Amino acid sequence: MQIKTTYNDKFQCNWYHCQIKNETFSSPRIKDVEEWREDKLVNAEYYDELQVLHDKAMQHMYNTNPTNYTGD
Repeated sequence: MQIKTTYNDKFQCNWYHCQIKNETFSSPRIKDVEEWREDKLVNAEYYDELQVLHDKAMQHMYNTNPTNYTGD
């Protein structure tokens, strides 16, 4: 959950990155990254619930899929 800084040669500026679980947010403005990180921490229970619902929906899709689609 730490914010890392890299230099972006294309845009000629510092670029800030933060990773939480399997999500990464990047921006040239550190304030945007801090706000994203704060939102993820404050609303962690909500995002965990969304992940559970997503997983259940995907499992239902695979269980009831008539074409046996399993991804690309």
